[in-house]
Amino acid sequence: MITKLIIKNYILIEELSIDFNNGFSVITGETGAGKSIILGALNLISGSRVDHKIVGPKFQKCIIEGEFNISKNSFKSFFDSNDIDFDENTIIRREILNNGKSRAFINDSPVKLELLKLLSKRLINIHNQNQINILSNNDIFYNLIDSYSDQLNEVSEYREYLNQFLNINKKLNTLNKEKINFKNNFEYNKFIYDEIDKMNLIEDEKLNLEETFNSLKNFDKMSNLFDEFKSFSNINDETVQERISKISNIVKRTGSYSKDFESFHNRFEKINIEIEDLFISINNYINNLSFDQNSFEKIQNRLYKINDLEKKHNVNSISELINKKDQLKLLLNDSEGFNKKIQKLNDDLSYVSEKMLDISKKVSKKRILFKSKIKSEIETVFKNLALKNSKIDIKITEDNQFNKNGINNIDVFYTPNSKSESNILSKIASGGEKSRILFAIKSVLAHQINLPTLVFDEIDSGMSGEIANTIGKMMKAIGLKIQIISISHLPQVASRADHHFKVFKSNINDGIVSNIIKLDDSKRINEIAAMISGENITESAINQARELLK
Repeated sequence: MITKLIIKNYILIEELSIDFNNGFSVITGETGAGKSIILGALNLISGSRVDHKIVGPKFQKCIIEGEFNISKNSFKSFFDSNDIDFDENTIIRREILNNGKSRAFINDSPVKLELLKLLSKRLINIHNQNQINILSNNDIFYNLIDSYSDQLNEVSEYREYLNQFLNINKKLNTLNKEKINFKNNFEYNKFIYDEIDKMNLIEDEKLNLEETFNSLKNFDKMSNLFDEFKSFSNINDETVQERISKISNIVKRTGSYSKDFESFHNRFEKINIEIEDLFISINNYINNLSFDQNSFEKIQNRLYKINDLEKKHNVNSISELINKKDQLKLLLNDSEGFNKKIQKLNDDLSYVSEKMLDISKKVSKKRILFKSKIKSEIETVFKNLALKNSKIDIKITEDNQFNKNGINNIDVFYTPNSKSESNILSKIASGGEKSRILFAIKSVLAHQINLPTLVFDEIDSGMSGEIANTIGKMMKAIGLKIQIISISHLPQVASRADHHFKVFKSNINDGIVSNIIKLDDSKRINEIAAMISGENITESAINQARELLK
């Protein structure tokens, strides 16, 4: 249940705090006093969309905070699965900036609005006159019947299987499309694979080819340079190595007179060895150098084909071409893989379908079994709401197609009186009737299961006399099981409440603000008397108020 509502900087409210109790609470006040603001605040912590106009121009942001007392058994798993700290006194908060942006928090942990909505849905249920449109959606009747027949867990299990069913179908559709594309592209992929495969590519091959090609391409230039090399390698019929060897011997002999020249000689020895090895290598290279036109053309053609393939497939190396070939090979061999994957998904689909069919048939059987009892209870409430000649009929049929509610389709028919023909509820009932019908359904549902805190926004609008008195009694009875908060203009309803709050306007600092107080017994008499007679409270109205409160 909600234990506290804090509102800051919201339209006409600067700051107020309301402490709620269990049972039946009523909120009254003159038209325009700010009752709708209280309801709007409750809607915001329930996850409704925001309008930046709710934040006054003097304030940076609006804050709505609701504190709820919740049970560990019912909610701990929700908090654990969403990685939020659990607290039996859980606080839901919305912060709205004047640019319309908002943030949501659960126990001071920032959360997405969808998560806040999921939690709020289990904590508070707001019923207003606009909500009568939900009678066009038969979900409320599925919920009523399944709650009444105690099979909400079975329906929840069915919907888990339904999600699996839809996901498997989605994967199957995707896989079948991929298989069709695979078949359509098979010949093309085979051509690409063969084109790369017949090249017999080798890692790092291109680098070696380019080096060899560059040498052959510049063969004449290199030959001329080698001739120059040979020419300068001899000095007066003496090679460079011979000349350095002679110099080294002179340095060696000098070493007998100076230790420094011993180290110089060692350095000459190392240089001489390195130069000798270098000349041998160069001469070997020169001796092996030759030009083969046929080899040159082969290398040139192969390099051209490699470069052409790289450009064609938008890659930068032979390694990437080889990788593409390997991928194509896997793809070409995946025809059987497609069939295996599709068969596996079809097997999974069959298993899930069997589970869904089994659960939905059992659920359908109990729905059909309990619909008459629900019809009887709703019509009993109808009589108390001046709809005593009205009838409701819930027709349940079975279909071959699965839907979110199983294999059933529900059609709800309404007969206003004995002289009228039956027709679909949403089409035939008037606005006032729809409001009472929805109240009747929710009152039956409230007695069957623990609904969240139930908020009624002027559900009694347009009603008076005995009907209003009956609605007040029913809210009082529902309040024995769950928390009821009702915004009302009717003294008959207000007098039945366990707790009475009044919303009023005040002039503060040349501005109008809304506020709310909880009424004690004496003030409550005056408020109900004012609801009876208006601004000029009469003695008769006060006596009537006392009688109603008895």
